[in-house]
Amino acid sequence: MLKGYVDENNKSVFLCPHCGFEKHFDATPFKNKKKSVTIKCKCGTPTEMYIEFRKDFRKDVELYGTCVIEKSNKQCDIVVKNISRSGIRIDYFIVNKKDMSIVEKGDVVTVEFRLDDRRANLVKKKCVVRLKMDGWLGLEFLDNAYEKEIGFYMW
Repeated sequence: MLKGYVDENNKSVFLCPHCGFEKHFDATPFKNKKKSVTIKCKCGTPTEMYIEFRKDFRKDVELYGTCVIEKSNKQCDIVVKNISRSGIRIDYFIVNKKDMSIVEKGDVVTVEFRLDDRRANLVKKKCVVRLKMDGWLGLEFLDNAYEKEIGFYMW
């Protein structure tokens, strides 16, 4: 699926993968609505496009680490599934489901994991829970610690 990133002015670009036609458009009507649209190019080919409103690029990863829940001081094993400059998505294991069941949106957790690049930096960050789904959490970083290391890692 084609992905279009939205800039700070809510503008995005459709680039037809079949003919190369490029069209700039206002993505405002798609904000807070369905993010996947089918665009019919002037060449006649329909193309599905996902409109990405995130301010930061996310990199898919598989980094193992731990998460400490601040309000219970419980430690759980995690897998970081994606990372950006501003946050991460973590999966937790079924054995930690009971401990993670107390976590709510707005709670603070501390995560620790090692980047899998040649530097293998250990990252320890305080995060706030922004999204909770069955088996995973969306976390936003609360500080700028390791900003340089994560920035280099993203590229």
